[in-house]
Amino acid sequence: MPPMSEIKPFRGIRFTASVPFKDLVCPPYDVISPDEQKRLHEVSKFNAVRLELPLSDETDPTERPRKAAAQFDAWVDAGVLVADGQSSLYVYRQDYELPGGTRGRVAGVVGALQLEEFGGRAGVLPHERTMPGPIEERLALIRACPLNISPIYAIYRGGGSLAPYVDSLEHRPPAARFTDASGTLHRLWAIDAPAEIEMLSGALRPGPLVIADGHHRYETALAYHRERGDSPGGHDAVMCFCVDADVEDLVVYPFHRIVTTSDGRDAVKQRAVDRFGGRLLGPAESAAALDAASGDHPMVVVAGNEDVLIDVSATDVEVAVGERVAAWRALDVVALHEVVFPALSDDVPELSFTRDEDDVRRRVSGDPATWGVLLRPPTATDVIEVARAGERMPQKASYFWPKAVTGLVFRPLE
Repeated sequence: MPPMSEIKPFRGIRFTASVPFKDLVCPPYDVISPDEQKRLHEVSKFNAVRLELPLSDETDPTERPRKAAAQFDAWVDAGVLVADGQSSLYVYRQDYELPGGTRGRVAGVVGALQLEEFGGRAGVLPHERTMPGPIEERLALIRACPLNISPIYAIYRGGGSLAPYVDSLEHRPPAARFTDASGTLHRLWAIDAPAEIEMLSGALRPGPLVIADGHHRYETALAYHRERGDSPGGHDAVMCFCVDADVEDLVVYPFHRIVTTSDGRDAVKQRAVDRFGGRLLGPAESAAALDAASGDHPMVVVAGNEDVLIDVSATDVEVAVGERVAAWRALDVVALHEVVFPALSDDVPELSFTRDEDDVRRRVSGDPATWGVLLRPPTATDVIEVARAGERMPQKASYFWPKAVTGLVFRPLE
């Protein structure tokens, strides 16, 4: 029997505050910088960041979950947050414009995704590895405030079956509508008609759903469900935004790497030239050179005032990893982790991640032990095929944009 993905309606909790929606929502917690966190707190006393990522005294790790729980209870008591009258599925649509003028949309269904352990014939699949720290932090939050605050984001191959229905919603007033600072128009429709709910659930059921964004949130939900066992409540599912990668205009950016090793960037630069026949470039040339590169796995090593464009052959990757799945071997980020890092340094590299090339250059310029790597993005199809093959990319391998915002609807677990 093929894997199945169970998406169910839920009785969402939504804002009633007479504040523009753009001032109520925030990004997912893992892309909120400390400066953005403070700014969002100042935007509105009702901004969802006060649940998603409250300001707290970092010397007391229990303070943030307590603040989120107290804030949620206060908003419910004051009528700022109110539960919908009926269980619903929600259709969420984003219409965006990229800096070059390209327009696109990302639309999908928000529902309660039945939790499953990964592996075997599961109807939900991961695509990248996770780190334990964020899971522990989010688990403390969900224990204190039993709520799906933000949806995970999953993609699937649906062949466009729901596209006509999504188009038809243009003629219905949305439950929420706003335009954000980047010019993206966000709209949310609450769907409570039983026939429409069954149609939407049925279209998503064949699966599998591949987690594009929210691996830590999914694994946190699983851990909480294990703790709760057979106790009543909605902890056996997680709020999920489900998007058909066959027809929606998904934008995927790479996560570049900032690397610290004891070798120093001058030694790393020389090894990149010697080992991979790298070509020295000025920083202003690198982005165009990477875009134009036609090799198997081109990437740019950022080493101070000079960059090195290198290309890793498919043969080098196969020698390093053996007969692993072809879709996984074809990823540039796999070539980086399995071939380039071992060749350029004797250390296990200390990594941080950013999608901003300028951020890479700023951080490399200040420390002679730090260097960077600029990568090309994977495609949404790459993400799905790697997951379907049972493999996982290295952590922080893709950045899906635009993000599904936090605050349009919350899902209570009790």
